[in-house]
Amino acid sequence: MEINVSLTDISPSQKKLRVEISEARVTRELEKKYRDLAKTAKLKGFRPGKVPLGIIKSYYGKAVQQEVSSQFIKDTFGDALKEADLKPLTPADVSDTHFEESGAFSYTAMVDVCPPFELPAYKELKIFKPAEEITDEQIQAELEKLAQSQAQLRSIEEERPVRQGDVVSISFTPHVADQPAEPGKSEDLLVEIGKGDIYPELDEKLVGRKPGESFSFEREYPENAPTPAYAGKTVHFDVDVKEIKEKEVPALDDEFAQSIGSGQFDTLDALKEKIRENLLERAKQRTTQIVHDQILSKLVSKTDFEVSPRVIEEEADRIIQNLKFQFESQGLNFDLDAFNKEEYKTGTRLQAEREVRTRLILGKIAETEAVTLDVEEEEQIFKDIAAIYRVDVDRVKREFSDSSIVEREKERRIHDKVFTLIENQAVLVDKPEETLEPDEAQAAPQEEQA
Repeated sequence: MEINVSLTDISPSQKKLRVEISEARVTRELEKKYRDLAKTAKLKGFRPGKVPLGIIKSYYGKAVQQEVSSQFIKDTFGDALKEADLKPLTPADVSDTHFEESGAFSYTAMVDVCPPFELPAYKELKIFKPAEEITDEQIQAELEKLAQSQAQLRSIEEERPVRQGDVVSISFTPHVADQPAEPGKSEDLLVEIGKGDIYPELDEKLVGRKPGESFSFEREYPENAPTPAYAGKTVHFDVDVKEIKEKEVPALDDEFAQSIGSGQFDTLDALKEKIRENLLERAKQRTTQIVHDQILSKLVSKTDFEVSPRVIEEEADRIIQNLKFQFESQGLNFDLDAFNKEEYKTGTRLQAEREVRTRLILGKIAETEAVTLDVEEEEQIFKDIAAIYRVDVDRVKREFSDSSIVEREKERRIHDKVFTLIENQAVLVDKPEETLEPDEAQAAPQEEQA
């Protein structure tokens, strides 16, 4: 046997794996490396390819051993995990690598695994599923928002004061303790009166003003204000009214419908039907999320097991990296220092632990119920990833089939099937409070009193 594997239990969620590779295999690999190196090595006093193996070993021994040891770990670790029947939750921490006096090579690895745990009852859960109804009022509201987004601004010719619904162009200069503050003066800032987008009191003070007028007002900011220069201070604002504009909102008719979606809609009714479909799809997504949240709440609250701190930290790092990607993809500044504050890191760790527990619970239910993906579903994953990254499907299969991207997506879709399985077996109730189990219902009044 060229590889010997031994296992030590550190905790239910962590195992120490020791792998030893036989002296025969080590000698064979080292000798091969030395012979290959001797063919090309250039040392003073020797012709190329004529350097004795003994001298090759003395010059290059450490480098060769390091190369061979790295290759041994790469070649044997997967087999060692299979032999020990371990499924790591995160990349293992390989350490203590050395060549034994016997000529063998050994290394150890700390492997974080899913600890044994009992699943809670997940069949016939009481679930509240909101109705997915779309009203005419909702469709009308969406139409009006769409019309507002297509509105044009028209300069006012007549001399009149600002009134509700106007869009006013102003210059806006902040001062703190009589000194200009940052962010500084804003020129041609547009304020839609009645929206309160900047400050409600600014809208109030603009009503009745005319172009050319100026006024000032002050605002006190709390210590936790999002603008650091304003935090805990009184800020003085100077405002100059420059121009009044009116919004021309298009009429909700067939002509308006034809202007939307590059001529996709011939009539207003066709546009309304599309809005209804979109609202219904959003309602279904919200309902799905509400149902999933209920299922997870019940499963996680009733399942207790240890999760390795290393796994939690890895998941927390992944959450922050995802946030960083989202910020940067939207052209926003990602302040890593803010995410390194202890209170935020604590919250991220709690989120990470919940997500790890969720994956392990859903994964065990999938295993128990033999929930898998068929060939067509796996093929769709490759197609979807290829579309996202704009590469050929065959390349995704060839280069990314074992990647974390593919594995995560497979896991997500299996979990979706688990959610569907649990929902199909659930007992649907009419009100959210009816989802409480007897023990939860008894605890609820006590919590309210506390």
